Amino acid sequence: MKITFEEINDDVIYRVSDFDPKYEKIFQMCFYQNDGKGYIKKYPKKSKYIEKMKRRYYENAQLMFDQLGYFSDVPWERALKSFCQIINGKDINWWVTGSCATCIRGIELNPHDLDIMIDSKNVDELTELFSDYLIEPIINTDGWVTKDFGVIFLHARIDIASDPAAILDEPEPIDCGPYAKSNLEVLDWEGFKIKVPPLELQLTVNRKRGRLDRVEKIEEYLRAGQ
Repeated sequence: MKITFEEINDDVIYRVSDFDPKYEKIFQMCFYQNDGKGYIKKYPKKSKYIEKMKRRYYENAQLMFDQLGYFSDVPWERALKSFCQIINGKDINWWVTGSCATCIRGIELNPHDLDIMIDSKNVDELTELFSDYLIEPIINTDGWVTKDFGVIFLHARIDIASDPAAILDEPEPIDCGPYAKSNLEVLDWEGFKIKVPPLELQLTVNRKRGRLDRVEKIEEYLRAGQ
């Protein structure tokens, strides 16, 4: 796998080329675009710490894609613990969603990354805190389902998103939408207080995605608690 960077006008281009075909679906899942010479992503050249991000991306891209494809182990617990240690005590509202939010309850789902939600007002502070670990800048998505989005690589991929849009909860609430944000639960995990969405919302998401093995595990957990 070859990782290169280009600058065109006001953008920095991340390019992945000369890769094994097994990675193609992973690039597509991560919203890379195929320009005929490889898969690319564009970011504003003016993004703070962009040079540091490029270096860290270059050093970790292969491992990140291996983890996303389950070609390598995903140390999500180590990633989450490191994230907690850095952000602990800071006045930043954050919560965990996705499969890791289910896993910290003790339900094993084998996540391939970690999903963190924040408030957009905290983007600048989070960028400072994780300037050594960001690989994609946390930037405005211009109308996507969250206001901002960026990526940290800290033992594993950590997606950072802010301010979920109301459309996420249509036709019914899911585990990363405004309803989830308004109904968070606090769990004790490895000595940290971590906010997560209600488990019923994660059950809904996995049903919609046809992940029946995960549905079975969550239902079994819910039955055991009743």
